Amino acid sequence: MTFYCGLDFGTSNSTIGVADRTTCRLISLENNKPTLRSAIFCDTEMKQWEFGQEGIDHYLEGIPGRLMMALKSVLGSSLIDDKTVIFNEYIPYTDVLRHFIQHIKQKAEQAIDAELTEVIMGRPVHFHDHDEVKDKQAQKTLESIAHAVGFKEVHFQYEPIAAAIAYETAIEKEQLALIIDMGGGTSDFTVIRLYPGQKSANRSNDVLANCGIHIAGTDFDQRLSLNTIMPLLGMGSLIRGSSCDIEVPSMFYHDLTTWHTLGNLYTPTHIAHVRSVQSIAHDKIALERLIHVLKLRAGHHILDSVEKAKQQLSDIEKIKMDLFFIESSLEIDILRTTFNTVIDDHINSIIQSIQRTIQEAGVKFSDINAIFYTGGSTKIPAIREKINLLFPQAEIVQGDAFGSVGLGLTIDAQRKYA
Repeated sequence: MTFYCGLDFGTSNSTIGVADRTTCRLISLENNKPTLRSAIFCDTEMKQWEFGQEGIDHYLEGIPGRLMMALKSVLGSSLIDDKTVIFNEYIPYTDVLRHFIQHIKQKAEQAIDAELTEVIMGRPVHFHDHDEVKDKQAQKTLESIAHAVGFKEVHFQYEPIAAAIAYETAIEKEQLALIIDMGGGTSDFTVIRLYPGQKSANRSNDVLANCGIHIAGTDFDQRLSLNTIMPLLGMGSLIRGSSCDIEVPSMFYHDLTTWHTLGNLYTPTHIAHVRSVQSIAHDKIALERLIHVLKLRAGHHILDSVEKAKQQLSDIEKIKMDLFFIESSLEIDILRTTFNTVIDDHINSIIQSIQRTIQEAGVKFSDINAIFYTGGSTKIPAIREKINLLFPQAEIVQGDAFGSVGLGLTIDAQRKYA
């Protein structure tokens, strides 16, 4: 039997689906679930690669090694041409991505006991917001990695269109839909005409507009961390300057709240730099916390805690974050209203991108029959409320936050290849 494949390599989570001529399904990747956290842990004791939540847990438990997350974010960035130290060797970031995608492919092949050679891969509307050359290079890099792991035929589909394809299988009447896919790295929007029983692989006449912006879950995490936890580590505090007091360099804190730059701070050189700043700081206790975090390599623990806090604030108005791993009895209350305030300008940028999508589609806001939400960031109440106000007449549909894109890619693969 011949199988076809849809692969959603996401910033925060990834899925893979397989199809034959009659059925489509997502493959269980971790803990009997189809989603795999997009993370790699390089265990330096065992000299082995670990993937997903298991790798994150082992790192947070204190097993020596290197944790890398938000892997997709290096596509379209200058980092893609760089190398990083893995097991005392300099490894290209493309090889790191290859290990992750190879792992997903092998899990799927084991599940079906067959080789997968044809794939539809998801991609954001823009890998890079303002540089078409870098955008094309990012897709080319991902395509090269796909070929390197054994896919012989590789096609790409915009992730919101893939989500639309999955949603379309459940509708009972024609719709003009706005698809909103907001994950960890990008927020993407598509206006598309959907039809019950649609089977065509060519949707060029149905897609009226695609737009996207590089603002999503990891940006919200960063804002929350910078405004709640980083001040406890000295952000915004003062040091003695040559003629007057100045703020502690903010680069420490921005790097500490960014997954793919975080590991660079753990070196003795960076720690010594922070120690020199502490010597002229007014709040030496806060800087001592920062040094403690870097020595313990606890920045990943902070980001993990912040991400969980963000998710909790989607359900409750107030949480208490325990920062015991920084300092005994250190904790902080975080309000949903605080979170809404610190990401408000990001939300406004997302709203502007949606408005641009409607304008480019050449339709009115009142023409939209349905809004289909997918991606973990669409669960944030403040975002949904502002979007829904633009389309009071539209039906609101919540898709599978982490599976809609992967399933849609798999359906698309079936239609293109079968």
